Amino acid sequence: MCRLKQAVLIFEEDAAVPADAKPLMLETVLSRPILSWACGRLRNEGVRRLFVVCGPRFAEEARGVLPLGAAVSEQWTDLEAFLDTDEPVLVLPRAAFPMEEAGPGFAYAAPGRELRETWRGKMTNSVQGAELVSGWLPVYGPDTVAEIEALLRRRGVSGGE
Repeated sequence: MCRLKQAVLIFEEDAAVPADAKPLMLETVLSRPILSWACGRLRNEGVRRLFVVCGPRFAEEARGVLPLGAAVSEQWTDLEAFLDTDEPVLVLPRAAFPMEEAGPGFAYAAPGRELRETWRGKMTNSVQGAELVSGWLPVYGPDTVAEIEALLRRRGVSGGE
């Protein structure tokens, strides 16, 4: 697969996030939202177009973390327009932290139009021609966030950009 230049990050649905919490991508690791860590990694790898699928309750907070020009929407028509490309698109279907040693798992890449056609019928991660992408650690909840933070502290990593 050629170098990825675009990515779709999918947050939990607003209704699935308790009133006193936020989506896992907005939780902090070393005083920085996980989304900020992810954007840094994506930028360093050459990704220039980002689309975040996020409900209205957290859209403004997400926009505050994302680089200028990134799209934040829960509208299918907006995502459909973003996916109007034959270029490969990285998909993070759940919260993920960039970690070099993480093997291939749930993150994947496929041509934008192929994603669009598959997702039109049903939002599924079972996309023909998708390739697994390594380097992303799934974040399952607060325990995973705490484990990542502890690991980074042991490595001497700070939250600064």
